Amino acid sequence: MIAVERIESPAQAADAQAAIAALDHSPGAWLGCDVTAPGQFRREAMVALDPLLSFYLDGNLLRVVPHGDVGRALAGKLAALATFERVQGRLEIAFAASDAAPHPVIGLLRRFLASFAAKPRELGLYGALAFDYYRLARADAVIDDGRRRLALFLPARVLLTGDAGHRWIELRFPGLQPVSGAQAGIATVQPERFEDDLPAGGHAEAVARGVEQMRRGVLRSLVLSQTFRRQVQVDAPTAFARLRRDNPYPAMFFVNLGGGERIFGASPDVQVRADAQWVETAPVCGTFRRGGDPVEDHEQAKALINSAVDEASLALCADSDRNDKALVCELGSVELLTRRRLHFFSTIIHTIDHTRGRRRPDVDAFDIVLAHATPATVTGMPKTDARAAIAELEAVWRGWYAGAAVRISADGSCEALTLLRFVRLIGDCAEVRTGGSLLADSDPVREEEETRLKAEGMFCVLAGQSPRGPMVSAPPPPASRVCFLDAGDALAALAREALVQAGCVLDADAPLLVRGDGPLDALRTHEAASDDRPTLALNNAALALLEQDGAVLETLAVPQYGRALDCQAVAGGVFDALGDFRVGLYASHWLPVAALPAGWVLAAQGSDGRVIAAVHPARRTVALLFRPDAVLSLQRSAGRLALLAALGWLASVPA
Repeated sequence: MIAVERIESPAQAADAQAAIAALDHSPGAWLGCDVTAPGQFRREAMVALDPLLSFYLDGNLLRVVPHGDVGRALAGKLAALATFERVQGRLEIAFAASDAAPHPVIGLLRRFLASFAAKPRELGLYGALAFDYYRLARADAVIDDGRRRLALFLPARVLLTGDAGHRWIELRFPGLQPVSGAQAGIATVQPERFEDDLPAGGHAEAVARGVEQMRRGVLRSLVLSQTFRRQVQVDAPTAFARLRRDNPYPAMFFVNLGGGERIFGASPDVQVRADAQWVETAPVCGTFRRGGDPVEDHEQAKALINSAVDEASLALCADSDRNDKALVCELGSVELLTRRRLHFFSTIIHTIDHTRGRRRPDVDAFDIVLAHATPATVTGMPKTDARAAIAELEAVWRGWYAGAAVRISADGSCEALTLLRFVRLIGDCAEVRTGGSLLADSDPVREEEETRLKAEGMFCVLAGQSPRGPMVSAPPPPASRVCFLDAGDALAALAREALVQAGCVLDADAPLLVRGDGPLDALRTHEAASDDRPTLALNNAALALLEQDGAVLETLAVPQYGRALDCQAVAGGVFDALGDFRVGLYASHWLPVAALPAGWVLAAQGSDGRVIAAVHPARRTVALLFRPDAVLSLQRSAGRLALLAALGWLASVPA
């Protein structure tokens, strides 16, 4: 047995960025979570540094690269477990084809981890598994094609970061005699191609063919992807730091695979994680853009929750995931903890399920990771048929895409983060592969647009921009001095706040008058002093002015408070720039467009035919028949823009 000593020491927040910089030059892995959701996600990371051994499986050829004197000593212990050939300082073994389960490399790695006398959580294998690592479950399923499906590292140091603090863990092996020698390596990785997988429209064609298979009943769901490539000059650690800051996700990873190949990204999908008791997963399906403001966010979230396609897609993924879990969990223990929980990320809204099961005592970390390979979230259902369709319809092999960034620890714990929303860097070539989950009623054009949306966000990061896109600062509004008259409005303070945010300075002697909202009956009887100043009347104050001019208001059967109404500005009118907009109503009465009194000019109307805004040029008066300060008037800043347009017109209209 190999003795192990675990030495813990404090770390600083700055060590995290230094660790990423180190990964830019040396093999190793960062696996973490940068979001918090009670009971589901917590901010933490494990960073594997200073590799002692690197393992690469290319087809059926395993190459083991020792690093340093201690690494060469450990390689000697590993060599006792199998018949290796020594090649330029590496250990190599070509596995023969067999029908064994699992692949012999899994058995070898198991025996190696079992050879350590102590098994701290940090001691283990960190790195990446390619998309079709599911083949490792059976030796005869691995194609001897030379493709790299496994890159794992045994580290000498691990950095733990998170809300609970930062710690360094150093792993030492007392009694192990260092072995001197030259440093071994592996060949430099070369890009397979430099152009995109498909021309514009090509992915939509592939999606259409996949949809046809689903309509014929061959598949229930399918995930198709494509790769985009660009020539870049990028500082990868800085780009990853920007991604962590501006686009935090549950699955953050930076893996230096060796041979000049690096991958880093921000994925929504935790493929699996397990401790001594539980096996957990968080399948993701359903993607809508974030809105431009909180109200639009809410509308987008409603649309996502109400999407039957996205609901069904996640249901299929969750059922497949629970089936995977049942393979490694105690019978009867698999449960759904949350269903379609909304998660708002920097640019996208996702729905995520959360499932878990009680771990069976006879399974290890390798069993758990292999059981969850190629989840339905990245393949479709049934998984075997979906994988065959992917091989037929996608232009090139997926490689690392939809595989996993993994930690397989000697203590039996593990985690696998699905490799999505990431960039692969080889020299100055950057690859970004993106895809989406399809059902029989999916729209091929929309699906292609979604892949491009996801890819452009990552290319923005590589270009030194935020994935949220450039921040456009609106110019400050022109200053307007207004006199605000409160007529008993329960939300008068909010009305003042909205006016100030629109650039107003409140002044009783101001040249513009704003008549605030209030109870309609009180406004009807209110005798205001004669005032010939240009006037803006809000909500019930506007209704009262119109009624004084002969308008006959209609009583709503049910008052509309805190309700939204879609509206349209009159072309060429005061509010023309608003176009189609939405406002918040606080109304017990309304005025049909046809009942607008003489002298008043319609400026905007509601989708139900009511007057929403009108102007009286002769009196220099604007009537807004809604509350521009209401939360439902915040969407696309409609309320603020309406105030600015009204105040601007009042300031310019001749006396």
